[in-house]
Amino acid sequence: MRIRCVQNQSRPGATLVETALVISVTLMILFGIFEYGRFVMTKQLMDNAAREGARWAVANTYSGTTAQVQAVVNTKLGPAANQLVGYSQSTSITVNAADSSGNTIAGVTWSNVAFGANVSVVITGTYKPILPTFLFMNSTITLTAKSVMASEAN
Repeated sequence: MRIRCVQNQSRPGATLVETALVISVTLMILFGIFEYGRFVMTKQLMDNAAREGARWAVANTYSGTTAQVQAVVNTKLGPAANQLVGYSQSTSITVNAADSSGNTIAGVTWSNVAFGANVSVVITGTYKPILPTFLFMNSTITLTAKSVMASEAN
């Protein structure tokens, strides 16, 4: 019986190609997780800021102004404002008298609604991903956060 000696064939090119494929897929997954986390954080901060603004508006219905509500919302929005392209405190945040679905009631200002009537705070902005082409995403995503609360009419 004869024993064959198997020679080790070196294939450094194959290792390099396999490493490049694995690293590129891993980086796409990592960047995707990072981008999705950033998107969810921005949306969550917008929702919280709209809720806080509506809470302030319904507690200060007769004594507050739209600029004050916008300032409260902008403060609560914090770093998410930097994530939104073209964001402006005066144009991106609206405060309105609303029906129960949050639709604006024409001709009624939020600062003189009756007790139990609804006030809505809406924040709109455009989110821009860091690596949209690399992750096959849209170059911009429009976000809206709305909160509707019943007025305490103080």
